Amino acid sequence: MGAALATPPKDATVTPLTRATLGNFEAKSDGIEVESEQRSADIASAKVVLEPGGSTGWHHHPGVTLVSVASGTVTEYDKQCEKSVHKAGEGFVESHDAVHVVRNNGNENAVLYATFLVPTNTTDEGLRVDEPKPRNCNVR
Repeated sequence: MGAALATPPKDATVTPLTRATLGNFEAKSDGIEVESEQRSADIASAKVVLEPGGSTGWHHHPGVTLVSVASGTVTEYDKQCEKSVHKAGEGFVESHDAVHVVRNNGNENAVLYATFLVPTNTTDEGLRVDEPKPRNCNVR
């Protein structure tokens, strides 16, 4: 049996924007609730540009990641190879250990903004954890 290899990003540019420590927190308003439970949490944000044909590569994130599509259209595939299409003005949520890949199958750049809520000890490199391509999915 061969080793499982990670799938690196292709034609993707990630620009970190900001990061801050929130500590332990609980916030609730208008039916939305967020809390860090018993750990200190950080918030970080990044701009992601996917060129036409570009891909994030298969990966997952620690904590919770909120993604907004600023321009273009992207297709997200989960580890069962089920796809979801997200257009400009839409968003999606990526939860801990949810292995996925995001592709730009369009003809123009897609611009995404990712907001990460992660444990405070997560390194900048640890905001993304590379994963091998699932056996049942030929998407890269």
